[in-house]
Amino acid sequence: MNVKEAVLALWAKSGDPFHPLLAHMLDAAAVAQAVLFREPERTRALYAQDWGLSPEEAVAWVALLVGLHDLGKASPVFQAAWEEGARRVQAAGLPLEEGLEWVAHGVLTELLLKRLLKEKGLPERAANDLAAALGAHHGFLASPEEKKAARRQIKQEGPLWWEVRGWLLEELFRKLGARLPNLEGGEARPEAVLRVMALASFADWVASDPGFFPYGRDPLAPDYFGGAQDLAAKALDSLGWKPFRLPPRRDFVELFSFAPNPLQGALPQVLKEPKAPVFLLVEAPMGMGKTEAALYAHHLLQRALHHRGLYLGLPTQATANGLFPRVQAFLERVLERPEVQLQHGTALLNPRYAGLLERARPAQVWDEGEEGGAVASAWFSARKRAMLAPYGVGTLDQALLGVLRVKHHFIRLWGLMNRVVVLDEVHAYDVYTSGLLLSLLRWLKALGSSAIVMTATLPPSRRRALLEAWAGKALPQDLGAYPRVAVVEGEAVRHASLPPAREVELALERVPVGVEEVAEALKEALPGALGAIANTVDRAQALYLALGEGTPLTLEALASRLGGIPGGQAWEEVRRALPALPERKDEVVGKVLSDGTLVFLLHARFPAEERALRESVALALFGKGGPRPERAILVATQVVEQSLDLDFDLLYTDLAPVDLLFQRSGRLHRHERPRPEKHAGPKLLLGVPEGLDFGKPLYWDSVYEDFVLLATWRALEGKASLRIPQDLEALLEEVYEAEDPGSFPGGLRERARKSLERLRERRDKEKAHAEKFSLSSLDRLLAYWDEGALVAQERLEDDEEKAETQRLLTRLGDPSVAVAPLFQVGNGLFLDREGRRRAPLEGEVSREEAEALFRRAVRLSRFPLPQDLLKEEAPPAWRKSGLLRGLRLLEVGRVFGSGAGAFRVELDPELGVVYRPV
Repeated sequence: MNVKEAVLALWAKSGDPFHPLLAHMLDAAAVAQAVLFREPERTRALYAQDWGLSPEEAVAWVALLVGLHDLGKASPVFQAAWEEGARRVQAAGLPLEEGLEWVAHGVLTELLLKRLLKEKGLPERAANDLAAALGAHHGFLASPEEKKAARRQIKQEGPLWWEVRGWLLEELFRKLGARLPNLEGGEARPEAVLRVMALASFADWVASDPGFFPYGRDPLAPDYFGGAQDLAAKALDSLGWKPFRLPPRRDFVELFSFAPNPLQGALPQVLKEPKAPVFLLVEAPMGMGKTEAALYAHHLLQRALHHRGLYLGLPTQATANGLFPRVQAFLERVLERPEVQLQHGTALLNPRYAGLLERARPAQVWDEGEEGGAVASAWFSARKRAMLAPYGVGTLDQALLGVLRVKHHFIRLWGLMNRVVVLDEVHAYDVYTSGLLLSLLRWLKALGSSAIVMTATLPPSRRRALLEAWAGKALPQDLGAYPRVAVVEGEAVRHASLPPAREVELALERVPVGVEEVAEALKEALPGALGAIANTVDRAQALYLALGEGTPLTLEALASRLGGIPGGQAWEEVRRALPALPERKDEVVGKVLSDGTLVFLLHARFPAEERALRESVALALFGKGGPRPERAILVATQVVEQSLDLDFDLLYTDLAPVDLLFQRSGRLHRHERPRPEKHAGPKLLLGVPEGLDFGKPLYWDSVYEDFVLLATWRALEGKASLRIPQDLEALLEEVYEAEDPGSFPGGLRERARKSLERLRERRDKEKAHAEKFSLSSLDRLLAYWDEGALVAQERLEDDEEKAETQRLLTRLGDPSVAVAPLFQVGNGLFLDREGRRRAPLEGEVSREEAEALFRRAVRLSRFPLPQDLLKEEAPPAWRKSGLLRGLRLLEVGRVFGSGAGAFRVELDPELGVVYRPV
């Protein structure tokens, strides 16, 4: 057998012409090199430290490993899968046995590389880990059963196959000029393995695109690798993967056009000139400019440490949407033509982001039905691109998926490598999500990233956990008085206390929780721009109705009405910022009461495009600028309590945990502006149920822990006002740290004891879940199959819809399902109740049709709606679309449940999705 002829006969991509395996391996290696050479010098230094090599040697070594990702295709199992290719391989002298058992080529890559790398001289542990990582380039590690099947196939092979594989390995060493690293202790650190693991998947996606790398090129041609390097550079250009450029140093005033406040001004002194990645903790009340402080800190850290970019992880899609234009404006002052991505489930519905995509849509990576192609297409699309692009705004959940064993989780972590990662409002998460956050911090530090964590309200125990997760040990807890900023660099801790940007004393008035009483209190408080925050969607809908009947308010009517009030001349500018296309001028966004009061409703049970529109209207009318109505009420749920720049003259809120009450109160008198005389001072109306009954019909006990609500009530009992920030820390400690049921009045003592017991059991269970199902320590990177973890066995997609496995993603809670509500009109199903936009259910779905359906999606959780719909298949046309495959069809008017609990699902133009008893 002529080895070279045999090697040339091995195929990686079928077709006419086919693409030889060696050619694809060299193409992938060329992409890996091109990626690393476009990274900051510091990124290459991280790879060099991983392997004890010079940066140039490390690039060659890592590119070689990336090229070996498809070595499993040099096997009878794979080569027999294409009839024409199999004949060519046999003609070249390589035998193909009969009755081969199919094994994925990634599994074979792992087993073959273990042997070849050890024979080459790499220490056994490092060889094993690298082989497993490279074998997982399609998203998951091989299972024990898969490896057993692969071993059976390898045992049947003739020795000629090993000769060919050895030749491939040596050819890659020769072409790339690579050498083996000298590893202390014979092991590769987990972060080193992850950096190779993710780069291999990324490079494979790009190198597999025939539009970038045409098939049929001769890999033994003398100039083949140089040509592959040129193609790799052009491919990355097409994808918008630009070479790193360090932005020029700018001071705060240049970046923001106003002088820094005490928090923003303290950052250079606290950060100093860092030599290693830092953990920056900012604890400050609302209104202290934490966002600008974080952006400025990123600028200073990028200049000092050459971080490749920035990712901001927010608690909700609404907060990410609100922050996106501010980040975009900041980057435009720093960089020339910056590319900033918005990443969350409905990012495509953000009008500003959608406009950017239309103007600069990146090249689409191939998707021709091959599994890898579909995955690559999804990753390079707008839905996931923020994890890879240097600059992104999204939700914390998108980052947390990096430390969960979902498909390609390691690419998310790699995308956050050597970036500044800002995590805002970290107090807003439960124990489970907070546990994932601690895992993420450990990985960010290992991957050379800096982390900026911002919060207005943080209990001491949560602060300790964050600091210890980063430092790996206990740190001094005396960080000065609140508000404060602290920096951890290595073992050094620097901190500074700050004067608050403002001190506010707001009046606290208790009111009954009945929606009729709350509605009456709000109407009596008019005129003004008023807000009301309810703990459940059902309650928000009921309060909206209780405010009275009115005329539906369309966008066109709103624009007309606002045109005649002070500031109304700015409405055209505001309208341009809304996702209100001309054909949507009749879209209902609220109602007008008989006295001219405008009433709006905002919650998470509106179809996505309607929610985005209502959110934009709320920000325009109740925010910092734009026309401000004289008489208006916004009724909302928790979607407005985090990071949205809303400013109410008076606010009603249902009783909620004390930290969330402080967050909600941050929407009161947020900006300096003229206000109605009766609202000269801020006032918070607090709804407390009679007898502290949080169960039926309120159901607050299913939203918040009973004990925390009781402890909040006890802490606020007798208080006629709240001082911000002076009262904040003491109240937090009283509610979250001093968990003493004996301090409650006698009638509540036993209830408090039992609810605290349940709370502690739940916390312990959530903490255990977070440790078990996440990469809670670095050495769990390759430990997919320990403890019989369900998530590993299920092999979750990162947008998986299975009810039984959803709980293992980033938030614990009841199962939910994303649905597209459709109307039955005649014999067809339509997106609108008038029957103008037919829903595509069969055949091929165009991009425009897919986006139209996606814009109508809404996520629902009322039992048994998710349980029933998740048993049903999505329409065939939807299953073919990456955008729609998680959606289920919901015919408006369908009944769920049985007996007294049965309900009909309706879609009301003013109320959103409504559950009506049958």
